Parts: sequence; C-alpha cells; structure tokens
Amino acid sequence: MSRTSTAELKTRARAVLLGKWGFLAAIFLTEIMLNMLLEEIVGMAFPASGIGIAADGSFFFSIPGAVCQIITRLLSTILSVGSMFLYLNICRGRIFRFNDLFFGFTHQPEHIGGYFLAMAAAAVFSLTVPTVLFFMAMGSGSIAWIIGFLVSLPLCLAGYFRLTLGYAMFPCLYADNPGRSSRELLRESRRLMDGNKLRYFYLQLSFFGVLLLGLLSFGIGMIWIGPYMTATGTQFYLDLTSKSAGDAEAQEEQDDFI
Repeated sequence: MSRTSTAELKTRARAVLLGKWGFLAAIFLTEIMLNMLLEEIVGMAFPASGIGIAADGSFFFSIPGAVCQIITRLLSTILSVGSMFLYLNICRGRIFRFNDLFFGFTHQPEHIGGYFLAMAAAAVFSLTVPTVLFFMAMGSGSIAWIIGFLVSLPLCLAGYFRLTLGYAMFPCLYADNPGRSSRELLRESRRLMDGNKLRYFYLQLSFFGVLLLGLLSFGIGMIWIGPYMTATGTQFYLDLTSKSAGDAEAQEEQDDFI
C-alpha cells in the first residue's frame, strides 16, 4: 500500500485548519501560559534549584526542586495529550471544545506515566548526556571527556530514533484509547512506527523553514506554525492507523480465502 506524501499530509492539515486558526492560536497560547505558570510557581518555591548546569559550568541539584520539576513536566505532558485529543476531533470533523485540552486530566491520567518515563529517558540519552559530557570536555580539556562526548553522539541518535520517534504516536493512541495501559499503547506506537521513523523524521525536518521564520518573528509566528505542525502530525497518525486497519482487513480476507 502506497504511503501518503509529506506534501499531501500538509495539504490535509491546512484544509482542516481553515476557519479554526484563531481558536487554535488561543489553545496554543493557553498551553504556553499554563506551562510558564507551572515553571514560575516552581521557580518561586525553589529559586535556583532543581537539576541543571550553572553559567560557570558547575552542577546544581536539589531534591525538592527536582521533584517539583518532574511534576511540572508530567502535568505538561498530560496537557499535551489533551491537545492531541482536540486535534483528532478537528481532523475527524467531530465536535471540538476548549475543554478538550484537559482531556488527559479526566481520563485515567495514570496511563500517561509510562510515556512520560519513556520521554524522560529519551531526554537523558539524547540531550542530558551529551550536554554534560560537552561541558565537562570544554571545562577540563581532558581528551577522555572529549572522546566520551564524541562516542555519546551516535548512541544519543539511536536513543532518539528508538524512543522519541518510536513512541511518537502515544499521545494520539491514548486520546483514542485512554483505558488501555501505558505498556499496551507504547507497544502499539512502536508497531505503527516500525518502518515509518525516517518518514516521520523527514516530516519534522520539512518544517525547518517555517520554524526559522517563526523565530525571526520573535516567536509571534509560532502561534500559527504550532497548530499547523500539530495538525500535520495528527494527519500522519490518521494515515498510519488507516493503512494499518487496511492491512489487517486484507490479511483477514486472505485468511478467509485460504
């Protein structure tokens, strides 16, 4: 079965967004403001704490601050899953409401925990490890740290493809099946993305130009670019699941014939 091109997915996304840009811009801004509010609350409660690297290259760590940051990231993840539920309703031509954004908080949010841990592991492998090794290499000038940094790069890339891309369809799958466990949804995401990771990676890269324009507009353009990217990613999921269902039906027909 032929694959839908990136250009066609974008065309479908633009079609469903017609007349809804203002509403989705408001949703996009709401997500940003809520995430900023959570970050501000944590920052006020635990100033200069948590986990990170200071300007002088030193590490800082605070257990209470780190716990609060983890909770903040988890709440942000649940919010993003609700956003996917909203976009699925839009792309399927169903009724959609502002309250759809909070779908994840009212439909067994504990099932999102496994996905959150998987994304945290992806962040550690793909971002945290090379960042720490880079600062250590620059700070000490040791050849051992430099070699460690260079060796970590292909491992981080492998982690990105295995985890970040492999589990990319989880939010949409959860929006469709909130009653299923994290393990089942993660396994299903891996199955859907098997053979489609590079295709999805290319889809993400295709937005480089508009993202650059968004940055040059001091972020204002992201109010429209964000919904466009999310709608296109949703179309990618719908394309995968429709073809997966088609393959399953074809297999059943073949089994019946045999």
